[in-house]
Parts: sequence; structure tokens; C-alpha cells
Amino acid sequence: MRKKFLGFICFLYTSIIIYVLLSGSIKNYLAPQMQIYLKLSILPLFIIGVVLYSIKKDKDEFKVSDLILILPIILLFISGDGRLTMTLANNRINNYNDKKNTTVEEEKVINEVPLEEITEDEIDNIDNNSNYDFSNTYFDVSDSTYDGLANYITYVAKSDTYEGKTIRVKGFTITEEDYIPNGYFAIGKYSVSCCAADATFVGFIAKNKKTKNNTWYEIEGVLVKDKDKLGYDILAIDVINIKEIDGNSEEQYVYPCYAYGDGSCKDMQKYNLEY
Repeated sequence: MRKKFLGFICFLYTSIIIYVLLSGSIKNYLAPQMQIYLKLSILPLFIIGVVLYSIKKDKDEFKVSDLILILPIILLFISGDGRLTMTLANNRINNYNDKKNTTVEEEKVINEVPLEEITEDEIDNIDNNSNYDFSNTYFDVSDSTYDGLANYITYVAKSDTYEGKTIRVKGFTITEEDYIPNGYFAIGKYSVSCCAADATFVGFIAKNKKTKNNTWYEIEGVLVKDKDKLGYDILAIDVINIKEIDGNSEEQYVYPCYAYGDGSCKDMQKYNLEY
């Protein structure tokens, strides 16, 4: 009886693994470079299940403690599609702990075309607004570059090189944290190195727009010199255009660049970042 139960559990785990792989929800649980190990477990689990279930003389008695094997399955169903709630980001922020002082010189800003018109009152907060052209955004942050750029830009040591560069980014907002200056907000996503359990918030500090907390936006702006609440020099996004977007249609997790494709981080290499 006990071996048949264990065999059934193996079949159940095999089915669940196949389901999360085919449905695409696996990305909500594991980083891409870790998924291969889950795939490799399918055949051994299935074979063990067949062996255990086919044993005719099963003298082992079922133990109540064996029910603990069902617990991960129950937790999986409770978690739904595996997406974390945005409010958890407030407890997982560690992106801005390693801070670096920077010195900044002003640069000429690239021309930009806004996605969305701003009000006359907001124009007063932005210098030379007519010169911006977002059709050729310098940092057009994609999922494959998100982790790398989020960890680099805010406290970059070469801020004199990147001040004045245009940037476009999507993410959810956090408005109240110790490092966020008054009138500013952070916009970002969850970065996953291994699995959802180690997900931490990574993102960018932005200003000049009123936003709702834990809400998804797409913003366009220009990088400017500023300071966080602790007095560290930073590059913040002076927001020019902003629009609320549907977070359900956006990828919640991003990964280190080596997790994408062949591991060469080609999308990051195009920026030729200075360290």
C-alpha cells in the first residue's frame, strides 16, 4: 500500500512538472538557468513511479507522515500562478544597499518625442522639454537588461557619462522606503537569481510625477544628478512621460543577463558601460 502511494506521488509530481513547463508558468518559480534541472527530473520520477506502483507484494504499511509529500502540491495550488504580490517588494528591497558616491557634470540631452502629453504645470519642472525624442531612447530597458541596468545606473560611479541620457522602463512602483527622497518613487520588478524564494526588488529612482503605490507604469525620462535620503549621489529619472499599464500582461520577474540566451549578455554589451 505504501509503495503504491509513493508511486502515485511520483506520477503526480511528474504531471505537475510537465504542466508548469507547458503552461509557461515555470518562469514564476525558477530562473531560466535552473529550469533544466527540473526538466531532467521528469524521466527519473516517472520511472521510480512505475517501479513503486508495479510492486505486487507491498508489505510496507502506509504512514500518516507520508502525507507530508502532498504539502508542496497543496502549496503550489494555493500560490496560483506563482506571481508574487507587489506589496512583498517592500520587505525584499536590497538593490540600493551598496551605494557609491558620484560626481556629475551636465551633458546635452538627446532629443525626445513624448508617448503621452504632459500638463502645463508639469512642463515647468522639466528643462528644454521640446528637445526630447524618445524614438531613439538611450536606455530602453528590456527584461534581459533590467537587472543589469537597475543595479548599475542608480549608483553608477561614472554618472558624469550617463547624466542626460534618456531612459524608458516599465515596472511597478514603491513610494515609501528609507532610501527614496521625498517626492520621488522607485519603479522596478523582482529579480530572481535561482527561484522565486530569492526574489528581490530591483529598480530605478524617479521623480516629478505623482504615482500610486504598487501600480504598474511605463515611464520615459532623462537621467539627472540627485541625492537619496542618506546623502549618497544618485542618478534619478526625471520623468517626462508616464502612463499606467496592465501589470498582468507584464513579466513580473527579471533575471541576471547570463540567464538569458547563451549567457553572453549580448543585450547588455551594446551599452558598453563604464565601471
